[in-house]
Amino acid sequence: MPTQEPLRISAPLLKLSYGRRWHRPRQAFTLIELIMTMVVLGIMAIPLALLVSQHLESVLQSQDHTLAVNLARFEMEMVNNMNYTDPKIAVGTHLSPDYPAYNYDVTRTVACIQGDCTIGESLKRVTVTVTKKGSSAVSASLATYLVRNITYGI
Repeated sequence: MPTQEPLRISAPLLKLSYGRRWHRPRQAFTLIELIMTMVVLGIMAIPLALLVSQHLESVLQSQDHTLAVNLARFEMEMVNNMNYTDPKIAVGTHLSPDYPAYNYDVTRTVACIQGDCTIGESLKRVTVTVTKKGSSAVSASLATYLVRNITYGI
């Protein structure tokens, strides 16, 4: 009769836990542990998502404001290079058609501050206002003064 070998328990399947009882070694996470991890990550992700969305919104607002200010500066540079009697800076309000590629309206408002602004001594105040198309909210506004035949002194 053949001899039978005694039944051996392999170490990876069963371990003795300090002599108390036999148990299987841990090979994966339990469902409760996975759910708790997802809850904690979800709680941490909410403020992070709000922070990222606020950051993106502020970046877009900053880009809009920078573009509006640059358009106003460019228009103001054009005004400073014009002749005093140029019809583009005559007294009144003028919508600049020079920026069709942008989503902004650039308006020049010219007011006669001193004199009649046609002959003799005169002073014009030129205000450049930039607004988004279809909006009345001012994105940027710059002002300058243009003078003609001003004499100083006595």
